[in-house]
Amino acid sequence: MSNELDRGAVIGGLNEAIRQSQNLTDAFDQLVADTLGINRTDLRCMDILERSGPMTAGKLAEAAHLSTGAVTALLDRLEARGLVTRIRDTADRRRVLVEITDLARQRTWAFFQGVGEFAASLYDRYTTEQLEVVRDLLEQGNELMEAHLARMKANPPPAAPAPQQ
Repeated sequence: MSNELDRGAVIGGLNEAIRQSQNLTDAFDQLVADTLGINRTDLRCMDILERSGPMTAGKLAEAAHLSTGAVTALLDRLEARGLVTRIRDTADRRRVLVEITDLARQRTWAFFQGVGEFAASLYDRYTTEQLEVVRDLLEQGNELMEAHLARMKANPPPAAPAPQQ
């Protein structure tokens, strides 16, 4: 019984740490977005482009869970600020790809460099096997959240009634 209580306490602590991490990440992302003069969705799309490389606006919309119309407006804003650029696909000149610019990388590096350095020193505290377990937990959690997001989009819960005055 003691083992189950310990496991429950660990799971509760893990859930709390994940929620706190999400809140701190949200606050950090808001700071970066505010400083760049963009919104958090714009920043999220820049991150997707930075991680994934050039892609079509449609693929970006899919990856960001946004409508194509919303992504078109978003790309117009980011392109006007010099943070993304549209380029012709060299394999198919009819296709247009979007990519993050060097200016965007330079402007965000000042924020994320410290995080990368801190993460490297943090990772040194753990064995490779422990890091593999953490990576697996995060990857599996991401898959679960993708599936849950798809379920909620397909069948959203009813909206809460508006408060009466």
